[in-house]
Amino acid sequence: MILSVRGLSKNYGLGDAQIAVLRGVDLDVAEGEMCAVMGPSGVGKSTLLNLVAGLDEPDDGTIEVLGTSLRGLDDRSRTLVRRDKIGIVYQFFNLVSNLTALENVLLPYYIAELPPDRAAAQHWLERVGMLKRAEHLPAQLSGGEMQLVSIARALVRKPALVLADEPTGNVNVATGRRILALLREVLKETGSSLLMVTHNPEDAARADRVVFMKDGLVPPEVSIEGDAVDVAEIHQRLRELEI
Repeated sequence: MILSVRGLSKNYGLGDAQIAVLRGVDLDVAEGEMCAVMGPSGVGKSTLLNLVAGLDEPDDGTIEVLGTSLRGLDDRSRTLVRRDKIGIVYQFFNLVSNLTALENVLLPYYIAELPPDRAAAQHWLERVGMLKRAEHLPAQLSGGEMQLVSIARALVRKPALVLADEPTGNVNVATGRRILALLREVLKETGSSLLMVTHNPEDAARADRVVFMKDGLVPPEVSIEGDAVDVAEIHQRLRELEI
């Protein structure tokens, strides 16, 4: 199992009150699986991704990434897990503004204090159709182009687990479809797994499994997988859950 989450809980303070965002989430992602997470805004989808990435700590529960438990790890140790095992595709791209597209893709090597693999970076830029823009700064790219560069950056070191937070949320429909098709192809090629948060039923329909978050939980009985995953069925589940 690439990812195993058990009893994950997270509260946030609001004045003297505690707001329970996650209330005991259980979730597994298998090797090579593309799993989509859907639910209303504020339900805790991005919180779940941040906890899995080790960017925040849960109040209770466990997270294992490739058999490594994040429980009890300090900031440095969680950073190493994220650096070496996880690739992240952000909704707002998070490219470094004064680095070229190629330099942004090479960034994971510098962060890991490894020799930069320029050939690998160029390969992934070509793979996402951005090699011709390798020397352009983010400000010289469209939103869709920046997202494609961020995908190349997330994949360049072939992480076992890719986390994607609304990867098509800031691009047009055509580019969004291209991005999801690309991610699907790459998973097949590399054997990596993808955990993706999305509001878009069309995006979710490309996944192997769709799970739904409501009231801080991921009820397994309403998930959809295999041949049952299609846009109409996803819409039906969203209506049933009043999401």
